[in-house]
Amino acid sequence: MRMEKEILIADEVAEIMRVDRQRVYELCRSDRTFPVIVVGQRQYRFSKSAILRWMENGGTRRQE
Repeated sequence: MRMEKEILIADEVAEIMRVDRQRVYELCRSDRTFPVIVVGQRQYRFSKSAILRWMENGGTRRQE
């Protein structure tokens, strides 16, 4: 049985979103609604479920 990863790195997010890794980093810095986990000064991690929800909502974190 293969376990699916819940915490992702930028390359994996870029693959899911079908964008360049640099675009993921731009979203981390500029879009306050982008779901990112800041690990260090320049280290980011991402919750797969939060990224998928963000995409389903059209790129916003809507209040529900």
